[in-house]
Amino acid sequence: MTPGDQKREEIRRVDRELQVWRQGDCALGDHWFVHRFAPGSPLTPEAVMVVEDPETAGIDLAEAAVLGLMIASQTCDLVRTCVERPFVEVCPLVEVSEEQLREIERGRRPQYAFVPGVAERQLVADLDRVMTLEKPLVAGWERTPGCREDAERRRLALAL
Repeated sequence: MTPGDQKREEIRRVDRELQVWRQGDCALGDHWFVHRFAPGSPLTPEAVMVVEDPETAGIDLAEAAVLGLMIASQTCDLVRTCVERPFVEVCPLVEVSEEQLREIERGRRPQYAFVPGVAERQLVADLDRVMTLEKPLVAGWERTPGCREDAERRRLALAL
C-alpha cells in the first residue's frame, strides 16, 4: 500500500468512526485539557507550575488532567469529512455536587452545561474552557452518549 493509499484509508476510517458521534457526546477517563497563558501573569495552578519549572522556561501552554471531554462542535460539522472539517471543539467535564448539578440542570449556572448522559456521575461540561482537537483523536475514543433524545439535544444546544 502506498503512503497515499494509507492516508486515504485513514481518512475513511476517521470519517466512518465519527458518523455516530453527536454534539454533547463524551469521552470519559484520563484526558488532558491544554490552554495558553501569559508567562508573566499565570493565573491557574497549572500555569504557575509551568512558569516555576526551570525545564519549561519560555513555554506558554499548560495542561490539566480532566475527568473527560464533551463534544461542543455541532453534529453537522462533526460528521463532515475530516478533509473539509479537520477540527472538533471540546469542553472538559468537571465533577460537581448534587446541589450544583440541580442548579446547572435548571440553567442557573451558565458557566456549565448539563449533560444527561454523564449526570449520574455528577459530571457537567465546563463551558468556560474550550479546546480544539483534530478529528483523528476523537475517532480513537470510546463514545459515551451525552443525550438520549431530541429534547435533551435541543436543551444542550441552547446551553452552548
